[in-house]
Order: sequence, then C-alpha cells, then structure tokens
Amino acid sequence: MRDLFSNPKLAGVFPQFDTNSSTLSFAEIQKKVCDYLAAALNGTVTGDGTLSVNGNPQTVLNRVRQLQPLIESLYNNIPKVTQALKNNTALYLPYATRKQIEDIQGTDGKIKALQAVMDNFQYNDELGALNSVKREKPEQFARNKNAWAQKVGCRRLKKA
Repeated sequence: MRDLFSNPKLAGVFPQFDTNSSTLSFAEIQKKVCDYLAAALNGTVTGDGTLSVNGNPQTVLNRVRQLQPLIESLYNNIPKVTQALKNNTALYLPYATRKQIEDIQGTDGKIKALQAVMDNFQYNDELGALNSVKREKPEQFARNKNAWAQKVGCRRLKKA
C-alpha cells in the first residue's frame, strides 16, 4: 500500500496519503482526491478548489463517469485504506513491478490502475474484503473473486 499511496512518483496514478497520520479528515481526503482527479484527468485545481479539465467534453465526461464509482469506493473504504496503509498491507496487482505503474501516462491507464487497487478492496482477503465494494450476489462474488485471483496471480509487487 505504501509503495502506491505514499510515493510522490505515483501522485498522478493514485491519491497520495501521509502514512504517519492516524486519521484523515473529510477535507484532507477531499483535497487529496481532487488533486488526484486533476492529475488523472490532466487538469488543474484553481485557487478556489475548482477542478478544471481541458479536452473534448464527451471524452472528459466519459472518463469522469469511469472514475466516479472508483472514487466513491475509495471514499467508502477510507477506514480500510487508512488501516491498510498503517499495516502496509500487500496488494495483488496485474503489474510485475512498480516501474510499470510509474510509467503509466494516459488517463485510461490510470483508471485501470485504480480499478486494480479497488478490486483488492473487493476481493483481497488480506484487506478484509468480503464483497464490500460492489455488493455482488454470493455466486457472482465467488466467480469474480476467483477470476480476480487468476488475473493478478496473487503475486506481490516487486520493487525493481
């Protein structure tokens, strides 16, 4: 968790959190998520906290729609995120190295990376994941959890 959520090199890929903080206020979380959205959508945050994104409006709207459920899941799982950061819980991702994640440039790649992390909150038992994000029917949850485990190979991210 710390390699991803408290690594300045990954600020454009994942929201960044201070691992020394025992709690995060709503305002702190909101600012971190806004900064993340600006980076993920190649936008800027103005002085009054407004997010400004340039580009084709339909493309921007589609990306926002993709990010919305991920950001909502992140907000809903902040207690788990905070605990996982404290414990430096292992995440299982479809990336072999952290460098692959650092090299992610486009918004679509950033969305896929955040989706991979949020899938951990849905399916990774080490995070206490018990169908907590998507609230799938039990049969569907079991199938999706098995598919997730195969996809990520339940391997830990290497630092090299």
